[in-house]
Amino acid sequence: MAAFVALDAGTGGGKAVVFDDGGNVLGAHREAWGYEVRVNPDMPFIKEFSFNAAAFWDILCRCVRGALERAGIAAADVVGVAATSQREGCVFLDAQGREIYAGPNLDGRGFAEGLEVLNRLGGERLYQITGHNAPFIFPIARYLWFRSHGTPAVAHLLMISDWLTYRLSGELAAEPSNATESMFFDLKGRCWSDEILSTFDIPRGILPPVLRSGERVGAVTAAAAAATGLAAGTPVFVGGADTQCSLLGAGVIDADATGATLGTTTPVQAVVDTAVFDPHGNLWAGCHVLPGRWVVESNAGDTGGAYLWLLDLIGGDRPRHELYALGERLAAAAFGPPTMMFIGPTVFNLVKMRPNRPGGLLFPFPAMHVRPERSTFVRAFLESIGYALRANLGQIAAVTGRPAPALTLSGGMTRSAALTRVIADVVGLPTRVACEPESAALGCAILIAAHASGGDLAATTRTMVRHGEVESDAEQRDRYEAPYGRWCELYHMLEETDL
Repeated sequence: MAAFVALDAGTGGGKAVVFDDGGNVLGAHREAWGYEVRVNPDMPFIKEFSFNAAAFWDILCRCVRGALERAGIAAADVVGVAATSQREGCVFLDAQGREIYAGPNLDGRGFAEGLEVLNRLGGERLYQITGHNAPFIFPIARYLWFRSHGTPAVAHLLMISDWLTYRLSGELAAEPSNATESMFFDLKGRCWSDEILSTFDIPRGILPPVLRSGERVGAVTAAAAAATGLAAGTPVFVGGADTQCSLLGAGVIDADATGATLGTTTPVQAVVDTAVFDPHGNLWAGCHVLPGRWVVESNAGDTGGAYLWLLDLIGGDRPRHELYALGERLAAAAFGPPTMMFIGPTVFNLVKMRPNRPGGLLFPFPAMHVRPERSTFVRAFLESIGYALRANLGQIAAVTGRPAPALTLSGGMTRSAALTRVIADVVGLPTRVACEPESAALGCAILIAAHASGGDLAATTRTMVRHGEVESDAEQRDRYEAPYGRWCELYHMLEETDL
């Protein structure tokens, strides 16, 4: 039996998933992790996040062993392994290959260096090269910070997925989808940017060779085999950024296809066959894991994380699966006064990001006459995700010039039938849901399967990905028109208000 192992280093934890050649999960194991957090005394609004690389690697090794055990397969059955990870997270190595810095996508220690990048290169030029603008949490800013503050010198700079490839195989390699998130990368050329490297006097040698996503890079070393339970010599393939792998794992590969990954945050991406830039520099441009494909990206912001926080407030001290079950019951039973919620989901706009912007709940007042219940709050939150998605889809359509013909949903929050139904009703598009919520890991497995067999990536995707259709209600779609307009109006009012 052919089996494929995907490592996924997310924001909140690590996981390993074992798939068969039909895209079915044979076994999976996940563990949460945390970060070391320091507040910059000179800039208290800046938080510095880092992680212990050895501890994270140990967690992922346990995840692989646990997933293999649950799958009930022999290590010899594994055709290959690949890694995906959160974007913007990176690891620096010294000349001996030892980790000297490891930080997630939350780390803001390079804020001052980000201003330096903007001053020396210019935001417009930076965007035209990299497809991204505000550089404050990107590896370029953190590298410049480390060059001024850290020792020893950085010999190798890797995105987290690249670092996992290195840990598995001992080989240094990058690929376009996550290299785009470093701000050292030329988006259109799919190569490291000579202009950026020369402007900031960065040696090209610290950046690894760029391979195609899915290309074989090496084999599992004896040390990695002992740690993970994989067989030494198992082929290691290059993976990709989690959001773009999620698009692949959801079957969002054709030009004009649009997908939203409902996770801790909710990136919304349209696939295009040439690099497309927002003339206002707000939306991101990036590389898909497929050659000859790019993405245009908006983002609905803090969705999964904020929802879990809300459920924890409402449901108290319960296991996570019980909280989600409670949310489904409350959403189904919702009734009461019309309620608008502004805690988490956003309309992507880096220009107007402010820490003192207010949010919260709005419902008819005075409360002595109209008192919403828990179910109303849950329903309002799910609706706010739908409203934010619709607004973000509108931003993408304004840039591409083509409204999305349909929407594909993937990610962990698609386990909520109430949420997917609300989204379908609010956005008013034909909506389908990837049957496998672990779509980023599945995308890695598809890359392995296609390249290990020498097969066609699109054909392999069609074999391994399945969808379910979301039936929306025409009357409910009509009922959401006016509330959506009010939500947008209130949202933009709050954008201009200080707390």
